[in-house]
Amino acid sequence: MQKYKDLELIENKENQDCTVYCINNANKDALEYYKSLYEGKGYTKQEERSFDTRAFASYSDDNNGVFLNYFENVSQLYIVEEANTLYFSQNDQCSGKSVTPQITQIKLEDYGMSYVIRMGDGRFVIIDGGREFEPDATRLYECLKKSSAGDRPCVASWIMTHPHSDHFHCFLTFTELYGSQIDVQSFLFNFPEKDDFEHYPSLANGDFRFKDSSPFINIPKMYEAIETYGARIYTAHTGQTYKFADATFEILSSMDDTIHVTQNVNSMSLVIRMTLADQVVLWTADSSFSDTLLPEKYGNYLKSDMLQIPHHGFQSGTAEAQVRTFEIVAPEVAFLPVSDYNAFTALCIFKKGTRYLMEYADLKELITGETQKTIDLPYKADAAGQIKLQNNVKQGLASNGAYTHVFTGLHTSKEEDFNFSFLNMTHSKATVWIELYFDNTDENVRAIKLEVGSLRLMDASIIGELVDPDALHFNWLSLKRRGVSESKPFAVRFMSDIPIVITHKEHKATYMA
Repeated sequence: MQKYKDLELIENKENQDCTVYCINNANKDALEYYKSLYEGKGYTKQEERSFDTRAFASYSDDNNGVFLNYFENVSQLYIVEEANTLYFSQNDQCSGKSVTPQITQIKLEDYGMSYVIRMGDGRFVIIDGGREFEPDATRLYECLKKSSAGDRPCVASWIMTHPHSDHFHCFLTFTELYGSQIDVQSFLFNFPEKDDFEHYPSLANGDFRFKDSSPFINIPKMYEAIETYGARIYTAHTGQTYKFADATFEILSSMDDTIHVTQNVNSMSLVIRMTLADQVVLWTADSSFSDTLLPEKYGNYLKSDMLQIPHHGFQSGTAEAQVRTFEIVAPEVAFLPVSDYNAFTALCIFKKGTRYLMEYADLKELITGETQKTIDLPYKADAAGQIKLQNNVKQGLASNGAYTHVFTGLHTSKEEDFNFSFLNMTHSKATVWIELYFDNTDENVRAIKLEVGSLRLMDASIIGELVDPDALHFNWLSLKRRGVSESKPFAVRFMSDIPIVITHKEHKATYMA
């Protein structure tokens, strides 16, 4: 690959057929240079689309494809060369039948991701599938069977967003149990080689809870299972558009965008803008918006009617990038594929990005994975959805304890009066700030800091070794500077950033909020 001027050209092999080049500090002249370069080599232009701050072009030469994406706002140009591409031959034919389009969020035994999209001709697109659990595979098949326009379900495309067990392992179990009872016409994904440890060392890692769960082992198994369907495999690249029946799937992000900046497998997730029944749904899988630079690249083009919240609401990338993206997407309906417990009590609600969306005024309904739900398209949010969401947030927070605890009637002469128990029932670390109050305000102490780990019961002295006595850059009332007055009655206030439970063996809390 020739360099344009002195700009750095970063080359990475995605897999045996695909090479991606990233050019930073690029401008439109660089884009035009590479378009002319491929045209000069005899490549035929197949597509060209220009937007306000981005451009896409694709070329073909025999069985080889080239895909160019230019993003002006981040001054980046991506070029992907793919050998033996099938993209340009993708020409889906409708079945001729007519049914109401639907989206089903499959109920899973654990968190993961499994969606069934029924198009207007009665065929389906499946996104991921979840873990290898038989109940998940069975629910997926039963959904296809029930919703099919014919006796034998037909899947126009099975999309795999990225190679994590809670997303693609169900396909292996499903194929073993039900593969002979359905038709699958194509698969769409962009996975690295199974042993690409240079870019993704975690491919060798499995989930300690499951045997043989590493992508290193299961990516080859996936290819073997795909062979049983005799289906085409499309390698998804940013900028491509796939049309199945009356649904359009535009790839906004893929491994193309992140292989040069991170080893995080979640970041390679496909981000897909789906249009069906005149509604836009943004599928984000486990994407990290801070790695993909999604809001910077696409801006208002991300505006969608519905959003699948990334990484099960557990947060991927920075909270700031998530909030910025959610502000642009501004969905009325959001899918969160976890149980209500994980959503509102233990986990998601304490992630800044997800919490922002839960409290976002324009979000009219949050559809969790507590129960399996099918919606007809076009879909209008449940009129009571926002009230239900507010109640779930309130109840979930309350079930974890309180943010503020006050204890009175304590005395500094009693060592045991400084000893408290802290219970954190969430998956997030709790930061607790402690204040000591005395009759003489000159003896008060503020901003003693204590960290309580996730899912932990901890006993600690509030003036002992486990606390930080001088956590602030400047605190003239710190424990380190002031110490604790001897033989004095005192009160203590605890303030936590998440609700926790604080108890004392001899004293009950005077106040909690």
